Amino acid sequence: MIPLAIGAVMGAALILSLHNIGALAERSGMAVLLGAIALFWPVFAVQANASALLIAVHCIFFMLFAALAAYGFRTSATLIAIGIMSHGAFDAIALFTGHPGPVWWPAFCGSLDVIAGGLLLYLIRTEKIPA
Repeated sequence: MIPLAIGAVMGAALILSLHNIGALAERSGMAVLLGAIALFWPVFAVQANASALLIAVHCIFFMLFAALAAYGFRTSATLIAIGIMSHGAFDAIALFTGHPGPVWWPAFCGSLDVIAGGLLLYLIRTEKIPA
């Protein structure tokens, strides 16, 4: 439960901080965030000396999220926010299927992603940041 709580607080703090300094005034900040979030799993796979297949699988998922970030950058901040929340679902699946990262990571990152993405959606819907 502690990783969930810490991730949730950090997700809210991250988005509110980025919003307050103006980093979410355009989609690029959100797109970079999605890409950075997705990069952790391939890094963990390499660090754990995982099989080439597992590293490739995590690289493919990274590329999918990075492509979503790029597409969202060009079209819709809402799509990026949904992508961040979707990465939280990916973390939840990793929690139950095994993963190469720290044991606490899926809960921490999953809650961070869901809260950060949800807060982004709120800021978009209330027109505090551009869609």
